[in-house]
Amino acid sequence: MIPLIHHPDYTFELPAKHPFPMAKFQVLRAQLDTLSPQVEWITAPLAKRTDLARVHTESYLDALLAGTLDAAAERRSGFKWSEALIKRVRLETGGTLSAAEQALVHGLALNTAGGTHHAHADYASGYCLINDLAVAAATLLAHQWVNRVLIVDLDVHQGDGT
Repeated sequence: MIPLIHHPDYTFELPAKHPFPMAKFQVLRAQLDTLSPQVEWITAPLAKRTDLARVHTESYLDALLAGTLDAAAERRSGFKWSEALIKRVRLETGGTLSAAEQALVHGLALNTAGGTHHAHADYASGYCLINDLAVAAATLLAHQWVNRVLIVDLDVHQGDGT
């Protein structure tokens, strides 16, 4: 069985003509459902603030979670703040951490969202508000479940946050 991590709230309504392809998460889930009965769907949990704080500054997390980012920071993120957005970001990060934990047990696991490698410790960038990859790596290291982590970035442009 291959663990696949997903949550229906990976997708939420964005304003008309927003460039981020939010529907891709629903489409991916539907496509993966047709591939094989050899998968186990696991619902992504919300990432804990303590895990987020392994990578992100407290002041950034305070502003992000409370919706008090200034206008410039919000523009840099690519999203207008909303509770649905924050829930999605925390689920996505929780899903990546869950996939990492499942991979340690099963050898392979996938999260249908994530890869938000442009988020820096103290600011969002390029549709990335929390760096889920860095959070998962830091959490695995903090718990001493691994000795080292390799993140391979195959994006068309450099993941400047990770």
